[in-house]
Formats: sequence, structure tokens, C-alpha cells
Amino acid sequence: MHIIQSSVYPKLSLCTQVDLYFRLNQFSSVNIKDAFISFEKMGKLSTDTYFNSVSIGKWKNHTNIDNLSFTIQFKGKFKVTWLLKRLHFSSKILDELFIESSELTAVTIPLKFWKDLEDGMLAFELEAVESGSIYSFSYNTPIQPINTVLLGVVITHFNRQQYVLPALERLKKELLEDINFSNKVSLYVVDNSQNLPEISKVNIIPNENLGGSGGFTRGLMTLKESGNYTHCLFMDDDASCEVEGIKRTIALLEYAKDSKTAIAGAMLRESEMFRQFENGAKFDGMCRAIKPNLDLRDIHSLLINEQEEHIDYGGWWFFAFPLSEVKHYAFPYFVRGDDSGFSLVHDFNIISLNGISSWQEDFALKNGPLPHYLDTRYHIMHQFHNFVGGKAVDILKITAKLCLKNLLTYQYETGLASILAMEDVVKGKIFWEQNVSMSEKRPEIQKIISAEKVIDIPNNISSNVIWGNPNESKINKICRWATLNGHLLPKFFFKKGIVWQNKGYGGNLREIYRYNKVLYIHWPTQKGFILEHDKGKFFRYLARYMKVAYKLYKDYDYLKKEYQLSYDELTSTEFWKKQFKQD
Repeated sequence: MHIIQSSVYPKLSLCTQVDLYFRLNQFSSVNIKDAFISFEKMGKLSTDTYFNSVSIGKWKNHTNIDNLSFTIQFKGKFKVTWLLKRLHFSSKILDELFIESSELTAVTIPLKFWKDLEDGMLAFELEAVESGSIYSFSYNTPIQPINTVLLGVVITHFNRQQYVLPALERLKKELLEDINFSNKVSLYVVDNSQNLPEISKVNIIPNENLGGSGGFTRGLMTLKESGNYTHCLFMDDDASCEVEGIKRTIALLEYAKDSKTAIAGAMLRESEMFRQFENGAKFDGMCRAIKPNLDLRDIHSLLINEQEEHIDYGGWWFFAFPLSEVKHYAFPYFVRGDDSGFSLVHDFNIISLNGISSWQEDFALKNGPLPHYLDTRYHIMHQFHNFVGGKAVDILKITAKLCLKNLLTYQYETGLASILAMEDVVKGKIFWEQNVSMSEKRPEIQKIISAEKVIDIPNNISSNVIWGNPNESKINKICRWATLNGHLLPKFFFKKGIVWQNKGYGGNLREIYRYNKVLYIHWPTQKGFILEHDKGKFFRYLARYMKVAYKLYKDYDYLKKEYQLSYDELTSTEFWKKQFKQD
């Protein structure tokens, strides 16, 4: 029998949000430290959860598994009820049976109803007839895999030893020392900081600091040139995921009917570990998260997540793909845009699966002038690389969204960073050749940051801020736009006090209008900054934006041709080997 999915328990070292794993009543409890669940009589457990349900449609549509069984290790007497849950349908009981043992034992149960299922979520409920306990359980199939999967896990690291070293130990223990996977997986860490020690069973690759683009490309190139691997998995250096997610990825790829199948892990938030930031993403000129902000404790949200939707790209915090389909390495973005560009240029069939994910620091906290500079560059370049059909006017629309909104909401330094990105893009191919490492650009951007440096916000400030007005009349809206969100108004029209906005998502023009000061705050960490209305900066930067926007528009055809003609070169083995000093 081949295991396609095993039980997952909450962990003290990773996530203790129990209702992502199990639903329990007052007569049952989970022992997180030792990974088992104990039951009194009438104790109940349900697995209609993010990590322990089975995504029927994904396994049915993308694999050849038409025969499934279930194995559980337990002690006691339980009633087992199998449930089918589908969006817009009532829950349906598929089967009921009793299992009993006075000693710890494992039983295997054929799931005869599996052949008739099409979509939705498969889960089971246990009800204790007498006291007992359960330990592990798994879903298995007698069908032989149709694909050989040899997975190279590539992690890019830069000066985060406190995260990467414990993560590697966890991966070694739970993955490399598992006899079912030890011969299917290898770990590679591309060390951009060149300061990691030797680690047993882990391949350390010292590398130039060329960001995520260079780090992941170095690892990918190593896998391809070795000839020993079929698939690659890109992961962040804290490996903040359930290792079972990697195992499910391997199983899904082993049974995938389409050789182009790739797996995008969802991004969950560190601050709210049950909150989904995105489950894959689309790119239509701007990045669009798929199924954002779902509460994954909620069954309805899980069923929404089960609905298949075309995925344009997966973030490199967790992205597995077949090496046979790789025709280009990453474009030298350093970071930001490398993952989306990589997927858009390749013909992957990208899918996601409940339970395959990674917890990440909130993007809102990390956002600022430097990330926005990088975001602006790649949004423009994706247009020039023709990943979405577009015209010169689309460049203006994109840059207006990325730059002007920040200027209108007093985030002048972020707006200026966006302008710097536009000025660099119009330099053409030579700019990218000379700035792969960002060693000159990063200090240049850091110099413009003063007001938008993140600091701890004292309670006496954050507790006394004003909520902006969410409503406005039509005439007020016309006045707001006519005055460039107040930048044409004399100061005596402005209100007293500090209005607040969520950091990282751009300000709300309506709520900021006619306030002189704005607190941008990330509430989970109580970090942020206070910005002030500044007419001088606004009009200087607006003039600079209009100048470079005109140049982008005027040179659009020339730049698009140059960038398309140079794309193969700037994503080639030869180009990257020069950066790695291997030429």
C-alpha cells in the first residue's frame, strides 16, 4: 500500500491552532506534545479541517487514484462515520462502522464509496463508545505510482541562521529520516551570506548575494545539471510549513496524470495562523491573490478553497514543479517578480491543495519604499515581456496605481521609490545586466527613507487616533479629486488630529482627505510611522513621475522589443553562470 496522506497534529514548535487540525468536543482532548488524542466516553472528533480532510476533487481530477483505504492506530471502541461535504450541499453520511481493540492496534478499512465520489471534502467523525485514544491515521492506495519523483528541495538563505538551522533539523528528522521518503528527497541550501556551517545530509552551496532570483536559480541549475532529479521545490529558509505538506506534494506528483503538474502552497499569516493570505495568484497586469482572507477554521471557507480556479503563479515560499518543463531560469529581479515571471513564462499546470501551505510574515509589515521599488519594476517588466497582452497606455495605468496613490496618501517616499523604478526600467537591458546584485541600488533607495522608517508606536498615540470618514457625498468626492486629495487646498481647510490607516495596503484617499497627519500602523505588532501632508514633495514628485511616465509611453515600442529580444539571454545558463562567477 502507498500512503497518499497522513494525519497531522498541531506542534508546539510550529502551530497550536487546534481547529486547523481537529474539531473536538468537551470529552476529547489533544496531547500536542506527544501527538495523540484521548477520549472519554461520548468523546467526539471530526477531521473536516484544513490539514486532515481529503480534497476529493483534486485527487480525482489530477491523479489516477480510484482505489482508497484508510488505516488508523487506536485503542478503545469507536463509532466511525464517513462524511462528504460539498459547497452548496448538505453534509452526507457515506458509511458507518465500529472499531474496537483493548490494546493499541492498527486497522485498515477499505473505502468502497471512493469510486463514486467526484468533488468536495472527505472527512470522518469518531465517537467514543468507551474511553480510548487514537494516534496516527492515513489514506492509502494499492495503485502503483505512474511517475517517478525525485525531489530536490531548494532553500535560499541570507543571514537568518536562527531560522534556517532549526528548520533544517526539522526537515531532516521528519522527511529525510522517514524511510518512505529518504530516497525521494534531497535538501539544498543556497547560502547567499556564505556563513552556514556544514550540516549532515544537507547540501550547502555558497553563493554570491543575488537575492531570491540568483539563489533559487543557483539551486535549480544544480539540480538540472546533476541529472538526478525530476522535480524541484522552492521554499523559504524558515521552512515554516507542515512537513506532511511536502509528503503530500510528492504523492500527488507521483500519481499526477499531467506531466506539467506543479503545486503552489498557500500562504498563511504568521500573526493569524488560521488566516489565508492567498491560495495561488493571478496576474492580469496586477497581481491578484486567489481566495484571500479566508478563515481556515471555518468549514464553508474550506469548501470555497476546494473549488478549482486557474492559477497563474505560485509564490516561492512553497512551489514544486517538474524540471522537464523548465526552459528559462529566473529574470534577474533580485526579489519580487521572480516567482510570478517564472510561472508565467512556463507552461505549468498549477494546482493547490488544502493542507499544503506555509506561514509567512505579513506582507503589510514588510511593505515600504524598497519593496515597492521592486514591485513597480516587475509589474512594468511583465508587460514588456508580454506575459499579458497590453499597450503603452496599460503601462501608464499600472504605474499610476503603483505611484500616484502613494503620493496622494502622503507616502511620498514610497511614491518616489516607484518613480526610481520607472527611471531604471527605461534604461533598457543594460540596467539589468549591471544591477543583478542590487548592491548599488539598495543603498540609493535606503537614503530616501526617513519618514517611512518603521518604529514602535506608543499606546498614547495609537489609542487616540481618529477613524476616517468612510462615507462621502458625490459633491465631496468631486471636490476631493479636483483638489488632488487636498494637495491644492490651503492648510486652514485641514482638520486637527491624526487619522489612522492599515500599514502596507496603501491609504484610503477618502479617509485621509483633509487630515494633516496619518498614522500608518500594523496593529498585530503595533509598528508603523506617522506621515504629514507635504505639498512641496507632492508636486516635485508628481512632476518627476509625469516626466518618466511620458518617456515610458514614448519609448514603449522600442523598450518592449529590446526586452523581448533580450529575455532569453537574461534568463540563460550562460548569463547566470557569469553572475555566479562560474563562466
